[in-house]
Amino acid sequence: MAIKDVLAVVDTGDKDEQFLRDALGFAEFHNASLSLVILSALPSADYALTIARPYAFLQDYTEAVEAKQQRIAALAGSTNVEVRTISDQPSVIFVKTAVYARYADVILFGPANSYDHPPIRRETAESILFSSGRPVLIVPGGYKARAIEHLAIGWNATRESTHALRDATAFASPRAKIDILVLDAKPTVNGHGSEPGADIARHLARHGFVSTVVPVRGGDEADGDALVTAARNGGATVLALGAYGHSRLREMILGGVTRDLLGGAPLPLLFSH
Repeated sequence: MAIKDVLAVVDTGDKDEQFLRDALGFAEFHNASLSLVILSALPSADYALTIARPYAFLQDYTEAVEAKQQRIAALAGSTNVEVRTISDQPSVIFVKTAVYARYADVILFGPANSYDHPPIRRETAESILFSSGRPVLIVPGGYKARAIEHLAIGWNATRESTHALRDATAFASPRAKIDILVLDAKPTVNGHGSEPGADIARHLARHGFVSTVVPVRGGDEADGDALVTAARNGGATVLALGAYGHSRLREMILGGVTRDLLGGAPLPLLFSH
């Protein structure tokens, strides 16, 4: 499936000039329409009253949004970019952004360090994954869009990894190379089958993709880092992952691949749920 509608998520900070350039380049490469949504999270009214008069407090936020819109306009130049702003309580921001995401082919985020409010960024990405049905692509700083001719998939034979593979192959070039990364996998009746990765490799071959099963050992690395290392060592330009195969609560307490990698990585990460 061609990428024709791109939604990029930013906040009111000024750390994301490189990400804005990357998003513009991504849309241009795909000949796609680009929409930007600016997240302007407002604390509660009670909190506002403790630090300033309401009108002064709101004026600060309005000025920050206006300044961001001007920076976007300067970077975009003559490029036609739609800009939307959500100035509201964080819980409302999460819901509204997920609704906007339903009308895009892919949602772009920059790395966590390109946002003034990384926790808002994380919660927004999670809301999009759980509520929009669309994939999230987290790009590293300085990412140059290109045809996806070699990708890796973190495959654990779950519903989430199936969705990630579906989204990744929809954007990939015909006959792309796909590395099937199976992390500490064991034969199972209901999941991997007798030979982890073999069934999905055969399925991909029938669709014309060139696939290779790559066993990955967690070892001393966190699972997410092990998958990123394996993808990079194999030469993949994108790593696709099923997001939150376990509950968010479990991953918050015990950790997990999604929680570890939502901040970004040295290569683009395509998350699906």
